Amino acid sequence: MLTLRPIQPADLPSVAQLRAQTKGKESFWVDRIGRYLRGEHSPQDALADRSAFVAVDEEKIVGFVAGHNTRRLNCDGELQWLDVDQDQRRRGIGVKLLAQIGDWFVAENLTRICVNVDPDDLPAQKLYAKYGAESLNEHWMIWADSHRMTQL
Repeated sequence: MLTLRPIQPADLPSVAQLRAQTKGKESFWVDRIGRYLRGEHSPQDALADRSAFVAVDEEKIVGFVAGHNTRRLNCDGELQWLDVDQDQRRRGIGVKLLAQIGDWFVAENLTRICVNVDPDDLPAQKLYAKYGAESLNEHWMIWADSHRMTQL
């Protein structure tokens, strides 16, 4: 059974492994994600408040999501990462993680949410568009209302 919960420091190796499935090395992501969560690394125009969650299925981390407050592109919040284990995709895990971080954005009163999307990542673009994101430019999509992220 899939459960979502806030990320814990002990989760970093598993989360780094998920990120490394598509980009970079695990050691890089353990450092980068750890520093991000501790507030020691911030993307451009990011503010201090941030949150992250993992999806756990039978005691294995199969996905994670992270986001933060921002002023980038006149947004209030930014979806930083959303990753699902390649072997677990198309099971609705990404949708549940998107809704979870969307709930956090709503609770923080963050309305305009942006996300950087690789122009070649059509599955991500389709997922975000299905739940209300619109294209801002070649690399960015935006939710004008974070409540749209939470509508499963």
